[in-house]
Amino acid sequence: MDSTHFVLAPDAPFDFEGTAYSHGWVVLAPNAWDESSGTMHRVHRLATGRVVRLELRAGEGSRSGVAVRVEHRGRLPAADRRALEADVRHMFRLGEELRPFYALCRGRGRPWNRVCGGLGRLLRSPTLFEDTVKTLCTTNVQWGGTKRMVRGLVDAFGDPWPGDPSLRAFPSAEALAAVPAAEFDARTSLGYRSAYVRELAGRVASGHLDLEDLARSDRPTVELRDELLAIKGVGPYAAATLLMLVGRYDELAVDSVFREFVAEKYFAGERPSDAQARAVYDGWGEWKYLAYWFDLWEGVTEGL
Repeated sequence: MDSTHFVLAPDAPFDFEGTAYSHGWVVLAPNAWDESSGTMHRVHRLATGRVVRLELRAGEGSRSGVAVRVEHRGRLPAADRRALEADVRHMFRLGEELRPFYALCRGRGRPWNRVCGGLGRLLRSPTLFEDTVKTLCTTNVQWGGTKRMVRGLVDAFGDPWPGDPSLRAFPSAEALAAVPAAEFDARTSLGYRSAYVRELAGRVASGHLDLEDLARSDRPTVELRDELLAIKGVGPYAAATLLMLVGRYDELAVDSVFREFVAEKYFAGERPSDAQARAVYDGWGEWKYLAYWFDLWEGVTEGL
């Protein structure tokens, strides 16, 4: 296999490992995390259909960006390299403006000062289609079940990497839409989510739903939320999660984890109403989701 190397520099500050590991997407196929070396691996399908393998780690000095090694067969055209650069920048949110969030964190002192060292960027997928499918796989299931479902989907329908055909990329909407329903259900373990994923893939593949246009939209959050809620299988929790993934943090993903965490930390274990629980983060304005996420993450010790 051939390889290509480059380094992507973000706006400072930036913490590579903190960004990669602060969101569970880092261990959902086709991503993998090597804790010993602080390296993320990903089998990645370009829009051209070409499949490569990415090795992503911190640049020199640990905070100077993302060092990328691309393993590929044959020459890597300049257009493919530019596409890979754009995808990695998107995944790690290297162009995202977080100074207003950091200002709020500094105003609250410890332990929020820790976030200002380069945290705040939550890893996402190169496309909102992949993010939506993965979010559907987080509903009403434990994290281990999510990992199994996503792994099964990738193994069943993802395009193989030429260097090792057992390693596969995340399947495209077109690939999933082309699979007959009976075969799709038989080769995955998505349960009731199977119909949602198949319908989503069909709408995206046919052009009836342009998720990437939605992701780039500058329309008000409430309008984007309504569009996301119109997708079958996407409820308030999933919509808030997807809004976070497109950089809108003014909605909270209210689920059992949120309710239990807020009750324990802020209400002495007594269960508040959802309105009371949401009000805990009102002071964060448009950054509510990030505030909750890092509030929760402060107490998380178990691995992903």
